[in-house]
Amino acid sequence: MECSERVRKAIQCQTVDRVPAGLFGTHPDYEHGLAAYVGCATVEEMYRKLQIDVWHTGGLTYRGHADVYRGRPIDTGYALYWEHNPDPPFADLESSELVESYSFPTMADYDETALLQEIDSHDEFALCTGINSALFHNYLYMCGQENGLCYLKSDPDIAHAIIRRITDFWVSYLDHVLDIAGHRATFVENCNDFGSQRTMLISPEDFRSFFKPQLQRLYDTAHRHGVLYMQHSCGAVSPIIEDFIEMGADVLNPIQISASGMSLAEIAARFHGRIALYGGIDTQYLLPQGPVNEIQAAVRQALNLFGRNGGYILSGSQGLMDDIPYKHAVAMLDPALRMA
Repeated sequence: MECSERVRKAIQCQTVDRVPAGLFGTHPDYEHGLAAYVGCATVEEMYRKLQIDVWHTGGLTYRGHADVYRGRPIDTGYALYWEHNPDPPFADLESSELVESYSFPTMADYDETALLQEIDSHDEFALCTGINSALFHNYLYMCGQENGLCYLKSDPDIAHAIIRRITDFWVSYLDHVLDIAGHRATFVENCNDFGSQRTMLISPEDFRSFFKPQLQRLYDTAHRHGVLYMQHSCGAVSPIIEDFIEMGADVLNPIQISASGMSLAEIAARFHGRIALYGGIDTQYLLPQGPVNEIQAAVRQALNLFGRNGGYILSGSQGLMDDIPYKHAVAMLDPALRMA
């Protein structure tokens, strides 16, 4: 069974020959170090050796001009002012007029050469043609976090307008990426962290009012292209998993099991067969600290929840970072465990 078939079947909760694995969110430097540790000259060779099925691509390359806002040059590669910007463009708004007139980049500002090369050279893997689509984060960064959260209560019309304009950009971006990737994309993702360690960052009601309708547009865009859709959200998001399923999410990631209400066993019991899970091996304590036998015991427990009946892609509960020894990553990814 090829990687793309294995991952698609797993996502659709169908029988697989072995449980697939991925390394979402893991920095390339860590992947290169892991490759060297297992005696491989390239990351791709390491993926083959450890039987890692999912390749997460980059995105389009921004070629437009840097914007200047209040005298400061701003990289508008994603059209949005990230967290380090001291002057967010939508701070202290009194009306949505500026929101409607704000100029986002168009797809003419992007070049697809690097993305096409990456897709062409990694078609042996199941491709997650990743786009960030971070509506919630972009909204907070473009407003300033305090302003953005206040708008949800004090000026909901402004909040709706900002979130809609951000989504307009991402829908256009996603359409363009999937036109380029075509049938070679297995799934895409959006990364919106609605949860903290203990609770959601906004109420479920505010999620449903402000963000759910706009996220739905992204889900629908992917499905129109025949591509499966992954919802990434860190933290304690169990109150809105049912919403993700209702919207048509095919995969939930990362299953941050150290967060409240996010036990992998409980989530699997509630939702197996309705949404696939990608992640769930603890990167906060277990993978950094080990020992190896406890890591492999946790992997066996996770795999026993699903067997070969699909519904699961093995990975950490976040991307792997430098605090995780390579031998612990290898223990988690051991192909022999996924064949049992």
